[in-house]
Amino acid sequence: WLKAASEAVREPRSCAYARSAAAMPPSPSEQRRRRSAPRLLLGLAPALLCAALHPKLSGLFASVDRAPRETFCSLRSPCSSAQLRSAGPCGKTSHSPLERVLYLTPRCHARCRGGIGASAAALAGAQRRAESPLHLAAKPLADLEVVIVGAGPSGLLLAHKLLDAGARVELLESRADPRNLDGGEGRAYALGLGIRGRSAIRTVDDALWEAIKPSGFGSERFQLHPTPTLKIELRSPDDGKGLEPSLLIYQSDLCGALLTELEARHAAGGRLKIAFKVRVESVDARTGIVVVQDAGGGGRRELAPAGLVAGCDGVNSIVRDAVQKACEGFSVTKEPLPGNLKVIRFAKMPEALDFDAVHAIPGSGGNSIFLEPTARGVCALITWRDAAPAAAGGAEAKEGEAAPVSLGDLTDAEAVRDALAKAFPLVADVVDLDAGQQFLSQKTTRAATIRCNTYHSARAVLLGDAAHSSGGASGQGCNAALMDAVALVDCLVEGANEGVDVALLAYSQRRVPEGHALLDLSLGPSDEVGAFKKALFGLSTLVGNVLSRFGLGTPPIQTLATTTLTPFAEMRRDREFFFGEFPTEAEFKKEVAVLAAASK
Repeated sequence: WLKAASEAVREPRSCAYARSAAAMPPSPSEQRRRRSAPRLLLGLAPALLCAALHPKLSGLFASVDRAPRETFCSLRSPCSSAQLRSAGPCGKTSHSPLERVLYLTPRCHARCRGGIGASAAALAGAQRRAESPLHLAAKPLADLEVVIVGAGPSGLLLAHKLLDAGARVELLESRADPRNLDGGEGRAYALGLGIRGRSAIRTVDDALWEAIKPSGFGSERFQLHPTPTLKIELRSPDDGKGLEPSLLIYQSDLCGALLTELEARHAAGGRLKIAFKVRVESVDARTGIVVVQDAGGGGRRELAPAGLVAGCDGVNSIVRDAVQKACEGFSVTKEPLPGNLKVIRFAKMPEALDFDAVHAIPGSGGNSIFLEPTARGVCALITWRDAAPAAAGGAEAKEGEAAPVSLGDLTDAEAVRDALAKAFPLVADVVDLDAGQQFLSQKTTRAATIRCNTYHSARAVLLGDAAHSSGGASGQGCNAALMDAVALVDCLVEGANEGVDVALLAYSQRRVPEGHALLDLSLGPSDEVGAFKKALFGLSTLVGNVLSRFGLGTPPIQTLATTTLTPFAEMRRDREFFFGEFPTEAEFKKEVAVLAAASK
């Protein structure tokens, strides 16, 4: 198919040709291939039978066209996102909202003129020439006024895309401008942007991604240290199949870069307003009215009714409360995750650890530390569980020893330093009094998961952690939130002539399955499937990790999530044996549509 692809590049073909090509009579070579198929299947029958009996073995026989790759369809004739999703004759397109990002078979690549197996950088020129909804109409959302609550990564990317489409945007953030924060204040944790996050950012343009990259550190290495002397390589650069590595970046740096570009591109246009240290008191989903309290005890004011209020305001979302009031039947499940979390920074990686890898280190007493290299030192996420009293099942102190003390109970920097060095010997050389003081000054965080049955009602819509939070368990929260932003603007542009309500319905139907699937994959099989399947899942994951080191089997869930654009819902359905049944796409669409009709 390389020859076919080169011919396709030389000979322009339209979208209509791509969609009708499947009806062409088969060529002689195609006829020979079809005649040989039964013999091939007979030879592979034993292997296919093994794959069918064990879901994890199915990856051994995966087709090469499903290998992770960062490809963009480079169709040059005008076509909408809806057409792109159906352009491939085989119909094997990505169900993600990313514009022009497709999974196609080799034959589809030949007909659609895609850059087969090429990287996003190599296809940057073709991507810029590709037609998207934003290029079909100069300003398709010129009549839309949007209030975005929350200036995190998803809110800022949403602002970029809405402004590019012609909308007027007012951005409200309760915290200070991230560019003015000291290194230890707010948004202090590091994020990992994999293929999903960077592809979402690149839907604005490559220049935006290039403006962000210098603030991060590229790494595709992930190591687990069960003991100080044992190291397990869970992910290596080979797992990326030549893709650009994940970018490890502090949230404040990511937001700062997005914000700087946003102002440089749109501040002079008169369609962008940004307000920091503004607290949103209430949102009316039906009227689009937002009431805010200005910084420094300023006045309480009511904003003009907006055509859309986007909730990018995290786990404790005010906009989600508005959706719950406006939508009869709306449900949200918020479950706290066990343990406590604090973040500190080290100037360098400990000597005993590889400087360019992410490290997960279980410690003594139920503590753990997670180290990420960044462009500005090392981000260390420390988790611990409160010490239970002996009467409640906690460990009793041995004679002559002090009773166990939780990290959260410590009040002295020296005591924190000594406790961290004892719990994590591998990092003892970088734990100093400054680290102890950072630990004491940080507020304790308790993560929680969020699951909603719809992501919109009336004029309000939810993105990121406000809609679906995995509590950091997957490392994909930011990536999924950025994809939400792209999906929302896609739906608004595609439904520009049908109204916001139609666009928001399409958005919920597209993203709710992804949010539910990501949460399931992050937490693993529930107790409902039974102890046997949970144990079998753990064993199969371990075997999969080992086989993947040799290029065999299905890569681990984390690797698939980081290096492919395979929809989370598809990944979840492939693992129904371990996780239990997952609703079909049609079932999700029906449930969301019923909720939308009930809220009118």
